[in-house]
Order: sequence, then C-alpha cells, then structure tokens
Amino acid sequence: MGLIGLGGVAGRIHLPACRAVPEIQVVGGCDPTEESRRRMESKFALPATFASAGEMIEKTRPELVIVGTPPGSHFELSHLALSMDCHVLCEKPFMTTVAEADQIIELARSKNRLLRVNNQYRFMPYYSGTKLRLDKGEFGRAFYLQAWQQMFHPPQRESNWRGRMSQYVLFEFGTHVLDLACYFYEALPDSISVVTPHPRAGFDSDVLVHVTLRFPGERLAVFSFNRISHAPEKYLEMRLDCEEASVRMSLGGVARVGLDWSSAARRPILRAGFLKGGEARVEKNGRSRSICRSATPQFASATAEHLRLFLSEMLAPVPRLEAVRQSREILAAVLAGYESATTGETVWLRPKP
Repeated sequence: MGLIGLGGVAGRIHLPACRAVPEIQVVGGCDPTEESRRRMESKFALPATFASAGEMIEKTRPELVIVGTPPGSHFELSHLALSMDCHVLCEKPFMTTVAEADQIIELARSKNRLLRVNNQYRFMPYYSGTKLRLDKGEFGRAFYLQAWQQMFHPPQRESNWRGRMSQYVLFEFGTHVLDLACYFYEALPDSISVVTPHPRAGFDSDVLVHVTLRFPGERLAVFSFNRISHAPEKYLEMRLDCEEASVRMSLGGVARVGLDWSSAARRPILRAGFLKGGEARVEKNGRSRSICRSATPQFASATAEHLRLFLSEMLAPVPRLEAVRQSREILAAVLAGYESATTGETVWLRPKP
C-alpha cells in the first residue's frame, strides 16, 4: 500500500488502520511538505517517503493506493493511481463534481481496478451492529431517521484546508450522515430539500444546515447540523425510528447518569459512565438499554475494517464498483442540496411521483 497525503488524518486514521491489518505492507508515502514526511516517517517507520505521488508509485509499485488529501486533489491523484494500475481507496468527499466522479469510475472500470470511497462510519460497531439487528427484524421496519450535530466550530477554527471551504458542513461532514441513511434504508433518496440560513455575521459558509430527504417506501431522514451552537458538543447523534422500537446512536463521546432502583439493596443506585467512542441504545416503552458501546474512538478501526473488505474485493477477477457508484449518487445528492439551498426548492433526484 502507498499513501498519498501524510497530514493529520494519516497519523490518526490511515496508518493506524493499515497497521491493524496484517495483510497490508506500507511501502511508501508522499506529501509535498517535508515536515509532514519526516514526522510520519519517524512515527510509523515508513520505509520511504516522497514529495510527489508519481514518484512514489513509480518507485514502490504499490497494489493499493490510499488518496488521503483534500477533496480538490482527489480527481487528479485518483486518476494518476488508476492510470498506473493501482487499486484506489479515496477519502471522502469523493470528488468535487459529478462529472469528475463519472470519469474516475469509468477509468477504474476500463483499467479493471477496484475503487472505493472511505465512508467508514458504517463500519463502526454502533452502526454495523444496529444494521445487523435491523436486518434480522428485531426492530421492525425503519421509517424515520433523525441526525444532528451541535458544536461551536466554524471554519475559522480550522487550521487546514477545511477552513477555506465555502461549501463546508454539508459537503465535508454531511456525506457521512447521508451514507449512513442510505445504509440503514438500503436505498438512495428520492429528493432533497436544504436550508442554510446565515443567522450570524462573519460566517459565509454553511455553518447551519437543515436537510430533509425523502426515501422510497414513505420513509424520511432529517438532518440538523449546527456549527455555531454554544450548547454542549454533540459530534453526531442519530435516532432511527422503527415499527417495534427506536435506536439511539451516539458518536463522539457519551456521558450518561442514571438512577435505578435496586430490589436487593432496597434503595436507589446511581450509575454514571463516560465513553469516548460511542454507543447504540434500543428505546422501547419508555425504557432504554445499550446494545453496543465503545470506550475509545473507532475512526481508525472502522477504516481497518473497510480495508479488510477492500482486500477481499481486490481478489475478484472483475472488481465490483457498486459501492463507488453509490458514493457518486451521494455526492450528487449533496450537490443537489446546495442547489436546493440556493433556489429554495426541493430537488428531485429520481422521477417525481
């Protein structure tokens, strides 16, 4: 494996994920910044680092390349890696336009190479475990999904490329949440309606976003992303309402305090806990019980799980491209969301009933 991009995400996610998969040998990394190359080379004992992606691929000949750079460079670097006969795992957001996505998917098809986008949230246990139970019919049919984020983190607080984005929250973060909605519903949305008001001066990007999505089968998803809230931070909260129960999924730190009656002790028992990773809880008849929890963040381990799937799909004589085609549709929906925010109209992604 060769890694393009040796910034913060490489140290937090990509390289730890590769270390967790014994079948992966990292043969090199590249980054135009010398300081980043030295830091990652020292921390992860990289065998070789380069200033350019072309030189890295030519000299190390990786089978798989991870494109872990800002989205504006994804097209050029994915095109380079595929043209040099590498399989590609591209970070999200996938591309900047649907036309770029179509060209890259066609190149992967023509080169007979696997191409996937690292929307790794669906590989986190709170989401994958919920989906497994949903598939078994434990909760009944899912019909309504709510997701919300609240924090004070406008782009001015970013010290990297995110701070320069005009299409900020929906494009950079919303792709994860939309991918999860499609994962649970096993369908792409029929329509999208987005409102991005500007209630405070000084923030020109979409720091406050409300999204409504219609899905086939009379199902809805509603997202509320607020990056200018002074409330306690919630990285990603989600509730999936089903016929028999609801499931609350929390990502990015969970603190809970509860007071339960103990029959044995004949007195109330105070319970408290804090999880830095996340949790999924089933809610039914006014009660709540945990079905999955993680004390530590799962971003790297979820990427490792995605890499295991990637390696298994690399073995196919003709690599499957269904997953990246869905990533293309998610990109199209997000861009349609910005169109909706501009026009004030719902955008239909499928023929209107």
